[in-house]
Formats: sequence, C-alpha cells, structure tokens
Amino acid sequence: MECPRCDRGVGFVVFPTLKETELAAAQGNNESIRDLPEKRAWIKRLENRMARFEKEKLRSPDQLPELAGECLEFTCELVQQDDEHFQVIQTGDVEVWRELAFWDHVPRFHEIMALLKEKHGSRFKSLTPTYESLDWWTGDHYLKAAEIIET
Repeated sequence: MECPRCDRGVGFVVFPTLKETELAAAQGNNESIRDLPEKRAWIKRLENRMARFEKEKLRSPDQLPELAGECLEFTCELVQQDDEHFQVIQTGDVEVWRELAFWDHVPRFHEIMALLKEKHGSRFKSLTPTYESLDWWTGDHYLKAAEIIET
C-alpha cells in the first residue's frame, strides 16, 4: 500500500507462500486444501512466463534492426495478443522490438532504452511510452512515471 500523497510504501499485504499453503493443507486446513491446486498452477504459469521472457528478451543491440534516418524517435506501446501483454517498440510504422510486458518494471524500460542508444548512437532521440504502456512500466507507483518521462 502506498501513501496517496507521496507514493511511498506504508504497508504490505503478505500472502502465504506455497510451502506455507502446503503445510496448512497437510494439517487439514480446508481453505489451503482448496487453494493449493490453483496456487501451484499459478506458480507454474509464472515460471513458464519468466523462462519465456529470459529466452526471448532483448539482450544486445545486435538483435535490433538497422534503421535509416538521422533522427530516430521511438514509441513504446502496450499490445495485447491472445492472453499476453507485450511492450512493442516502434519508430514510425516500423516495429523494432516486441517482448513480454511486466507490471512495475521501470528498470527494464531503461535497459531497452540503453540498448537502443547503443545501437543507434547520436541518431537516437527518444523512447516515449504510450499512456497504457507507461501505466504498465510504472505499476501502481504513479510517481515512477517521472523516471521514464524525464529520460
């Protein structure tokens, strides 16, 4: 939970871990017995998504296409395809990169921007997220938007 005035964390909601849920289920807790299959499936989906991201993410400027132009201004748009969300980097009508989107992941925005700068040097002018994309990058922390907008 964040303070509505300064966006600093003032409290956290802590949910039981998988081990805690398994232990409670083993001790006969009906709620844990009921929740355990769904919790295991959710963790498996998350692990698979993280593995996919690690396999497919942008790591090197060499993965980016060569682009013409002296002034390259990029946009970042959140796109939903099937049941997934992606951050899509474009310049004009050209899609430059697409990878899985994660909620509250400002450091990744800066990593992608650094790779674009490394690839295109002085031709790189900006990376600007759309409103929806910015919302995903910053999560529930509206003050983090300044970390992206001011870069």
